Amino acid sequence: MNIGFLTKWGSTIQWSTENHRFTGQFIGEELYAHSLCRELLQLEGVKTAQVYPPGCQPSTQLDVMIHLNDTQPGRFARKHVLYIQNFYTEGSEVILRQLQKAGFDGYAFFSPRLLTLHEQSGLKGIFLPLAADTTIFQPYAKNPKYAYDVAYVGNDIKGEDRTMKYIYPAIHYNFGLFGNWQPWWHNCPYKEILSKISQGSLAREQSAILYSSSKIILNCTGEDSIHWDAMNLRLFEALACKGFLLSDKVPSAQRDLKDCLVFTDGGDDLIQKIDYYLSRPKERKEIGENGYQYVIKHATVTARAQQLYQYIQEIM
Repeated sequence: MNIGFLTKWGSTIQWSTENHRFTGQFIGEELYAHSLCRELLQLEGVKTAQVYPPGCQPSTQLDVMIHLNDTQPGRFARKHVLYIQNFYTEGSEVILRQLQKAGFDGYAFFSPRLLTLHEQSGLKGIFLPLAADTTIFQPYAKNPKYAYDVAYVGNDIKGEDRTMKYIYPAIHYNFGLFGNWQPWWHNCPYKEILSKISQGSLAREQSAILYSSSKIILNCTGEDSIHWDAMNLRLFEALACKGFLLSDKVPSAQRDLKDCLVFTDGGDDLIQKIDYYLSRPKERKEIGENGYQYVIKHATVTARAQQLYQYIQEIM
């Protein structure tokens, strides 16, 4: 079987020889698709698995194309599967209704609530949450360079309210902040401060070392992720490194990962929990071990590739 993954947005990742680090925008779904391709190629019956960037289509017809964004089906594949890994400002339920009319043969969702909404329309699909690439995200020896009390990897896309509640309080600690934090809007006080302390983007391998070395990793999701109950990739990747995670409250994470990380309401509650767990390394280690075991058993890219391939076989 020949399988493709089609992206809508191109990667702008570049290596800076001046700063000795990666710069630009990381396109998460493209990186994730490359990991899925590697695992799919290990399965009997899969001949090719490849990511196709914007404007690039296969020269010969594929058996199935996985659409990672709202790209349209075409004659370049026998079957087309829409894999929704993002939310839309226009309203994800509105965009879903539009995409249902595009003629996809299958649907995969990282949000269980979007899947339920989809099924209420009389259509079928599968729940395919994100997962850690454990060839990259795994426990590493602690690196003094990344031995922060608190760390966060992510871009400035969560909005002022969530940033102030779940990220900004960490500036009072030995805080390692990474990602794109440019002060585009100077009327937001936090932007000026966080842009000064941000150390820029990290490659995935570097992120794994950070998660293994820092005492506390913060996880902050967007409002849409809370509303649609979708766990983000950072959560699984940090746990795969035995990182101790302090996260905002995603319903499915509270249900499935209650012993694997610690949840916070942000603000003063976040500060209190940072103080508490910084002084309790044994508890951090036990909780981090629980999270690691969960990922190894339930949330690896290997497992997701197998689930995806099984679904593809069902719709062929």
